[in-house]
Amino acid sequence: WNEKIAELDGYIFIVQEYNHGVSASLKNALDSAREEWFNKAAAIVSYGSAGGIRAAEQVRLILAEQKVATVRTNPAFNLFTDFENFATFTPGEHMTVGMNDMLTELLDWADTFANR
Repeated sequence: WNEKIAELDGYIFIVQEYNHGVSASLKNALDSAREEWFNKAAAIVSYGSAGGIRAAEQVRLILAEQKVATVRTNPAFNLFTDFENFATFTPGEHMTVGMNDMLTELLDWADTFANR
């Protein structure tokens, strides 16, 4: 795990909201490495009953402690409007712009950190 983290320049975290927060398995995965995260870039895509934004903000705080720069754009998918029967992912076309913006930001930040 740590070797894989160290060799990459940027990450996309898909974060589900669980009891108004981040899942224990993701928290453990983030905490199990330290220096490997330093000076990397990350984007967060979240989902949940309120778009997963509470979990996304918790992940953002954890990553800040790990010296990971997170991009501003955070696409947040709602279980009631972006999933059919809470199972099949059916996002609206309006989410495309946010996803593209997030990817552009992540590539720019990852490239900046990799070339410093």
